[in-house]
Amino acid sequence: MLQQRNNTSPKNKGHEVPIIAHRYAIHFDIHPNITYLNQDIVVIIADILQLIHQFPDDAWISQQSVEEGLDFCRVNFWVFSDASDALKQFSIWFQALFREKQVSEVLERLVLMALDESDNIEVDLTDWTRLNVLETDIKKAIQNENDKK
Repeated sequence: MLQQRNNTSPKNKGHEVPIIAHRYAIHFDIHPNITYLNQDIVVIIADILQLIHQFPDDAWISQQSVEEGLDFCRVNFWVFSDASDALKQFSIWFQALFREKQVSEVLERLVLMALDESDNIEVDLTDWTRLNVLETDIKKAIQNENDKK
């Protein structure tokens, strides 16, 4: 089930609320190898997540990017919130989401459609995880997010 989301970050009576952030990735293996990949299509995977039922209300996704190699692509994104409970809820929701076969299949088809030559190509969603990042990277992501306000 899809839900409408307001993608604006929270504010408290005109003062900026300190936000916290975690970085996540969704990894797809592509066999035998990638042809031209339209990253503009693949990057919307992070946007689609925010529309799925039970996405935590107090969290939002931003700063999406796509990384690609010879036989993989990975959607990277930051999840922000002003409440640590919302990030915990997101983590639980995120880990459970990809256990639903339908979700994985739809996202794999989306990646396949983003390939220029998709004949005889197989796409497998192989990993979804929270990434360990340096504290300086977290601070930079939060600063970039605050600069958007």
